Amino acid sequence: MKILFIENRYKTYFYDALAALLEKSGHEIYWIIQNHSFKPKNGTSFKIPYPKKDISFNSNVNLDDIIASDRQVNFFGLKRHQHFFYYYDKIAEIFNKLKPDVVFGESTLFHELIAIKICKERDIMFLHPTSCRYPKNRFSFYKYDTVEPFYGSNETLPINKANHIIDSIANRKVKPNYMKKVKKDYSKLTRDKFKILRSRLEGERYNTPSATKKYKLEKDKNKNIVAWNKLAIQSISNDDFSVLYPLHLQPEANIDVWGRPKRNQLSNVKSIANRLKGSQMLYVKPNPKSKYELSEAFISFCNEHAHIKMLHHNVSMDAIFKSIDLFITVNGTIALECIFSNKPVLSLIETMYNEAPNCVFLEDDDKIPYFIEKVKTGSFNSIKQKEQLDFINLLSKTSYSGIISDPFYDENCISQKNLSNVENAFNDVLSKIL
Repeated sequence: MKILFIENRYKTYFYDALAALLEKSGHEIYWIIQNHSFKPKNGTSFKIPYPKKDISFNSNVNLDDIIASDRQVNFFGLKRHQHFFYYYDKIAEIFNKLKPDVVFGESTLFHELIAIKICKERDIMFLHPTSCRYPKNRFSFYKYDTVEPFYGSNETLPINKANHIIDSIANRKVKPNYMKKVKKDYSKLTRDKFKILRSRLEGERYNTPSATKKYKLEKDKNKNIVAWNKLAIQSISNDDFSVLYPLHLQPEANIDVWGRPKRNQLSNVKSIANRLKGSQMLYVKPNPKSKYELSEAFISFCNEHAHIKMLHHNVSMDAIFKSIDLFITVNGTIALECIFSNKPVLSLIETMYNEAPNCVFLEDDDKIPYFIEKVKTGSFNSIKQKEQLDFINLLSKTSYSGIISDPFYDENCISQKNLSNVENAFNDVLSKIL
């Protein structure tokens, strides 16, 4: 098969190690390289030239969704959009020449989203392998720019193991792999800074912000965290009907792409808070690793609204989880934790999580008072133990054993054992595409 990978910085080195194994199995390996500093060793690479100042392109294709999801546009002040169309033309040319059977990559950066669009137009399968959150050390292949799994191992967990996993999640004894704390290697981080700077000097300005802009954003981020914490509280009041909205980290594909219709978190918070009354209170919990989702406007609105209370960054989810009456999330891991703890949760986008009865897709924000009343009267959907078992097995069946990461943050991802697990998963999926 002709397998095409899309470069994604250090993740490319993980896929390069995997590509060496797939090549030995007889597959043809190809790459689209946007950032020239991350060229793999295996396979054939198509390196897209960085566009010059006077960017020329032929396409009049509609790329509005991609532009709306782009982190450079949303967070780093990028004003001009010509490069989106230039890259669409160049990537389309590569597809015309190569005619791949399947494409693997992330649904994060603009050139990946362009590749996804082209795959949809040509009926080519694009798969995003990434952690399925729970069970730990497993991943799913998600179709295009969605969280819809493509097949899976179809593995059913032994009842004892399934119950143990459910108990560990419900009692908050376990966290997904991506939440694992990584010890900082300052020497490695310094080398990374120089590599990224070199990329920018060579012409990669479309996924790499300027050092000046990055410095200003980091300064504003730190200022906003301090401002938030000065106004925030440390606990949940038992006198309130408590609704919790945990903020998603941004920029992040989980919300900016997968949660695209609800990616504006200030709008989400406004919509929820404006539907509360009496002693109903929206508690907004910041992400422990806050980035650019906090802003002066966001802080000001939360501080001034009578039905919002801001939680301090040092308030852990463990400390407040049992006190919350209703959770609302775009597409957070908290939804899974609610499912296995039998807590009511509303999701702002529709996913497979909504197959669990206590995780309800909120189609219309005007129904928030209705669901609050159901929680208050004890009539909100609950989940039975058998349904929890079925759901953990759904996650197991639609995923595979293995860790998808990059060697920069997790060298274990390129261990022989992990690569063997991931290769087996890829071979299984490739057999479904043939």
